[in-house]
Amino acid sequence: MKLSRNDPCPCGSGKKHKKCCGQVIQIAPIHPQRAGNTPRECGDCTACCDGWLSSTIYGHEMKPGVRCHFVRDGGCSIYETRPDSPCRQFECGWVAADSPFPDSFKPTQLGAIIVKTTWRGQPAYRLAFGGRDLDAGELEWMMNFSRQTGRPFFYEKAGETLGYGPQAFIEDMQTKIQRGLPLFESHAASR
Repeated sequence: MKLSRNDPCPCGSGKKHKKCCGQVIQIAPIHPQRAGNTPRECGDCTACCDGWLSSTIYGHEMKPGVRCHFVRDGGCSIYETRPDSPCRQFECGWVAADSPFPDSFKPTQLGAIIVKTTWRGQPAYRLAFGGRDLDAGELEWMMNFSRQTGRPFFYEKAGETLGYGPQAFIEDMQTKIQRGLPLFESHAASR
C-alpha cells in the first residue's frame, strides 16, 4: 500500500505525512565563486544524498544502496534543520569555490563524488564511487592534474580503492596499509 501525503506520518509524530517526514522544500542553491569561472550549483545533483556515501542522519542510516531518508522529489525535506555532520559540513569538491575540476566532473555525470580530504596538510581528493568507475579519459585527466599540482587522489575501480600521487604519497599509503590505518580522512560523510 502506497503512503499518501495526507496519511498520518509513519514516524509516529501525529502529523500528516506531508507536514512531517514527507515535507518537501527546495534545496537552497549554492553560489560559490570559482576563480575566473562562473559559480556552480548543485542543481539536480543529489549524489551525496543518493546512497553512495555512508552516514547516519537523525537515526536513519544512509549507505550504498540506501538513499538518505529525507530526500524527496528534487529536494531535502529537512534542509533548514539538517544536522551539521555530515550535511552542513560536507562540501562537494566539484561545487567548491576553489574547484579545479571541469564541468564534466559534476557527480551525476562523472559517476563519482569528489570528496575533499588532505594529505600532509595539503589538498587531496577522494573520488567516491557514485554509480560507475572512471573512464580512461577521466582517469587520465586526474593523473595529469595530480602530476601538475602534486595533489594525490583516491578512486575506486571494480570495488577496489586505489590511489595516485607523488612517490611520498604512495609510500605513506603503503605504511598506513601495513599498520591497518585508514587511508584518508573523511571530513563528513564516508563510504
